[in-house]
Amino acid sequence: MRRAPALPLLAVVTALAGCGTVAPDAPSLLSRDELAARAVMAGDDSQGAQVANALTWRAAALRTRAERLRRATLEQPDDRALRSRADALKERTE
Repeated sequence: MRRAPALPLLAVVTALAGCGTVAPDAPSLLSRDELAARAVMAGDDSQGAQVANALTWRAAALRTRAERLRRATLEQPDDRALRSRADALKERTE
């Protein structure tokens, strides 16, 4: 059974131990007001659940719309305008 060399392991552990220290006078990345607002928002589980539900609903609606577009059953009101603009661009490049 091989044992890991002690010196490289000690060097790695020592280097990792220094990663967690921060100078006590280091400037904050967020203001106190922003930190307080985030703390309040993080403590409100109902808001997170509402956002998750809204995102789930939106994702389902987008998947449904994408499927309709794939089947070409959803008519776009500005299809004619887009096609005419595309044709005009084609004519200009030719």
